[in-house]
Amino acid sequence: MFGILLPNKVTIPGDNLNPIMSRSLMDYDIPIQRNGYLVQASRAMEELLKLGNVNAPLWNRNMEGGGETLNFVEYERAFPPCLGTKPPGFVSEATRARSVVPMTSSTLVEALLNADQWREMFMGMIGSCTTMEVLSNGTGGSKNGALQLMKAEIQFISPLVPVRVLKFIRFAKQQARGQWIVVDLSIDSGIEGHMTRRRPSGCILHDMPNGFTMVTWIEHTEYDEQSVSHQYRQLINSGVGFGAQRWISALLRHCESIAAIMSPTLNHHLLQDTKRSLRGLAQRMMSIFCGGVCLTDGQQWDLVADHAPSRPRIMAHNYISGFGEPMGIVTSATYSVWTPTNHQHLFDMLKTKDRCIWDVICHRIAVRNMIHLPLGQDETSPNCISILYSNIERTTEDDQVMVLQETISDMTGSLIVYATIDFPTVSVVMNGEDISSVALLPSGLCIVPGYGEDGAGGERGSMVTVGLQLLHLDITTSNMITMETIIMINDLVARTVQGIKEIVRSTQQ
Repeated sequence: MFGILLPNKVTIPGDNLNPIMSRSLMDYDIPIQRNGYLVQASRAMEELLKLGNVNAPLWNRNMEGGGETLNFVEYERAFPPCLGTKPPGFVSEATRARSVVPMTSSTLVEALLNADQWREMFMGMIGSCTTMEVLSNGTGGSKNGALQLMKAEIQFISPLVPVRVLKFIRFAKQQARGQWIVVDLSIDSGIEGHMTRRRPSGCILHDMPNGFTMVTWIEHTEYDEQSVSHQYRQLINSGVGFGAQRWISALLRHCESIAAIMSPTLNHHLLQDTKRSLRGLAQRMMSIFCGGVCLTDGQQWDLVADHAPSRPRIMAHNYISGFGEPMGIVTSATYSVWTPTNHQHLFDMLKTKDRCIWDVICHRIAVRNMIHLPLGQDETSPNCISILYSNIERTTEDDQVMVLQETISDMTGSLIVYATIDFPTVSVVMNGEDISSVALLPSGLCIVPGYGEDGAGGERGSMVTVGLQLLHLDITTSNMITMETIIMINDLVARTVQGIKEIVRSTQQ
């Protein structure tokens, strides 16, 4: 299972935890359930505090993905099982990471309790999320004591790693002035067909001078290992795929991108409204790409061909609204492959080598930079948004086709995502106007640490996921996709993979 439709309805039964008497039997049950959730949340918070404060021998340094990994022998001695016995076939993954981020603790708490802001903050990691029920809005006008029931799809960008569907309570508590804790705990305990359950996880926040916050992030999850491909099992088990370091890296990247947009000196030639519009369009592109690979965000996809050796998984979706979407049948082809080179080195090579070697869709267009917007601390940041254009002259400006591209890279992996756009779209961006109606059809690459072709051993090489989205104007339903179309899609993916392998071979000679 790669995706589950999530409810959009938000219900807010009350602002505090005081039982309200009524004539309905259901009304008597609600405060009982709230109090049950509060007891669970308080216990989870107590465990999270201990996990945040205790060091060796409870935590060991993680040599593979940064941060630390939990010593489960010591953990089981020190903590009672808050979710009961681990389901058969489930394995545990627990990591901890720390960093100082340029954001106040109260601002971060507000974002974590707002589903839309949470998803934007961790763009690419959260396929969809919703607040199912607000059990408490906090006290005294703050989020102290806020408790809510949430549901989310946490994704890893590969067709070989299932989306983690979680139903959980999130509880925020202010321990002292400038000190907050936000804790999550699964409430479905692995039932409802979910392949994942979340033990006490979350963050401990301490305000620092000048608006900065020390963040301690803890991720503790149990999941069905059989659902993960052998090629990715060690990566996921090490915590690189879903662990604390990935959340911390994404949070830092989000904060840096906001600072870059607001900076009067970085990219001073671009208006702030232009930078905001460009970032918003790139975020939409990234969300569509990740959703096409992971089949999240509530989209209904039909299986055309499943992932197999030397053959991509092909899905089809019929877009009918037309607002901000291409009209018609879109296919999403995804394929994951191992390459014998370090993931950060491969990312650098793909950015600097001749694009025509690996990009089978946009290499004739993406030749020169028209706009380059770094989203890091300086112009050399690997995290950036670009608009690329070709040397080919067009009859009119409106005929000019360009490429919107965003690149992201940190110790847990890298992304190169791109989509063609026209000149009128660029004009909208440059004027800082609303970009919500712009239709995008993104393709891209996700590169993460690999552990050999069999997924065993220490880091050896990298795993690359290719994702291509194509619009088929001559097809009205997914049932009309012919073998000829499938062969064409397979060929595009195969040429992309072959190009990546050629780049790797050229550096090993």
